[in-house]
Amino acid sequence: MKAVIINNFGELDALELIDIEEPKIGPNEVLIKIKAVSINHIDIWIRKGINIRPKLPHILGADISGIVIDKGSEVKNVEIGDEVILAPAISCNNCYECISGNDNFCKSYSILGEHVWGGYREYINIRSEFVFKKPKNLNFIESASFPLVFLTAYNALIRRGNLSRDEVILIMSGGSGVGSAAIQIAKKLVNAYVITTVGNDEKIQKAYEIGADYVINWKRTDIIEEIKNKFGRIDMVLDHTGKMHLNNLIKIVKNGGRIISYGATSGHLAEIDLRHIFYRQISIIGSTMGRRADLIKIINYFENKLFKPVIYKVLPLKDVKEGHRILESGEVFGKVVLEV
Repeated sequence: MKAVIINNFGELDALELIDIEEPKIGPNEVLIKIKAVSINHIDIWIRKGINIRPKLPHILGADISGIVIDKGSEVKNVEIGDEVILAPAISCNNCYECISGNDNFCKSYSILGEHVWGGYREYINIRSEFVFKKPKNLNFIESASFPLVFLTAYNALIRRGNLSRDEVILIMSGGSGVGSAAIQIAKKLVNAYVITTVGNDEKIQKAYEIGADYVINWKRTDIIEEIKNKFGRIDMVLDHTGKMHLNNLIKIVKNGGRIISYGATSGHLAEIDLRHIFYRQISIIGSTMGRRADLIKIINYFENKLFKPVIYKVLPLKDVKEGHRILESGEVFGKVVLEV
């Protein structure tokens, strides 16, 4: 089968399209013919060896859609021919956290394409409990665009942040995969007031179209001053930037407000003024991925047309280097998806 592998950490040339052997399945596994896989920022970090350095050779790709073409003797939840998506991460399924529904707290929790092989290939084998029927109203490309980013955004806003109706939230980077998912969740599921940031004027209208109430081009407008002047202090911030903005974001959160951190793209060693934290009783809350059970809810929301996929570009698997280049450039609004 065709697969894109990395044999070394580095720039775009680290991605190689080669032929490898098709996977075999065990009694609890299914074999899936992959139809589409989307690119996430974690793929770029792993390719470059930033923080995460799996054993090589390695295959990237967490968001996968496809068709079940074979299943093990003990598989009961899917049938051959089912059109499916995969949970973007796997866990042991046996520990206390997994059994209690908090599988993203499992010590063995791993995003597909992180420490286990992902979906930049034609076929994948995986335990059946991580396989779900895709939304009936979405095609394979659309279905591969949402699992990781919507699960991440849902966990951050709903599970960890407890976002409530009419609260004012700032979502950093509204054009990113998680950002565009978070805008929809905050507005369409909760009916919060949504402020978001984008990196150019072309993205402003797109952010409004998916539910944002107020959009700031951070490259020409000071985010902090704009929010202070228009809104005073706000209830919550959803941030992935880390070091660059954290100290200033603390200053625009209300007393008792929350900052939800799900990444640190500008650096992870942030220096903060603790007086704001304890005196104004601000919570800084970490969030990583989400519960597998919540993916079922998200699938239902898509089938009920509450959410919609946000896709910037579709490319064939062989053009994976171009896909990584586009995502790294910052020009995207939404997801880049590879058709397999």
